[in-house]
Amino acid sequence: MRKILLFLLIFCSFITYSTNRLDYDELDKYISEKLDRDKEIILTYKINKINNTLESISDEGKVCEVIPLNEESEALPAVGTKIKISEKKGNLNPVIEMYLPSGILAQRIVYKLNAPTKHTDKSLITMYLEGEIPYNDIKLIIDKIDNIQIEIYKVGKIVSFRRYAINHKTKQIIFRESINAKTIINKSVLSLDGLNGISESYYDNGKIYLKADIKNNKLTGKVEKFSESSGKLIGKGTIKNGLLDGEFIEYDEAGKIISKAKYKDGKEIK
Repeated sequence: MRKILLFLLIFCSFITYSTNRLDYDELDKYISEKLDRDKEIILTYKINKINNTLESISDEGKVCEVIPLNEESEALPAVGTKIKISEKKGNLNPVIEMYLPSGILAQRIVYKLNAPTKHTDKSLITMYLEGEIPYNDIKLIIDKIDNIQIEIYKVGKIVSFRRYAINHKTKQIIFRESINAKTIINKSVLSLDGLNGISESYYDNGKIYLKADIKNNKLTGKVEKFSESSGKLIGKGTIKNGLLDGEFIEYDEAGKIISKAKYKDGKEIK
């Protein structure tokens, strides 16, 4: 899940969360007016040697993001990376694309909204998924979003789809990851408030591989493993923050116990 969030950070965080650097409202007004006029805006990442920052700058010279280079981050875009924000299909269907310095498309996010929202608010979704802000702080923003589809490209060809579908009636968010339009790798159904629910991973043949509980957007609770050929249960145990924690039991296809082991923080206790 963390890799997915890092992609969202690159795309959606047009500004850093340091309020003494950029004015959120003024920036959002600039982006909105630019999109109303030209239907797209292109931001290019450049180094500001004087301030020792990495900045995204519009084609009109407007600074839209400031990242201090003395802050460690595995998600920093390379110098020359371009972000294109487009509303050619309307402000309820914005598209954000990231291009490598070579000009090759690397990632795309397609939004489906039911009401216009501030461009700078989209980064708050990432903050909520990362556990940095409570649900109540983002509820009004989530209420405006129906779908977010993330497309990952390699050498210009799509290699992964990641989609968040928000069901406003059931108050759930459904996450799906697939390698093409039909083959699902992972699926999670979570409560919007708290991000609790179930995650499932699948074999290439479409049969379920793992089923695990999620609490506060982390794999925590019961975990079950299933056979690729028969679909039968072949393992079960407990997991905490994505790591085996407690007893894990393995079974053969007939349901007979073949091994038992205890784990702590993902490591087997001998």
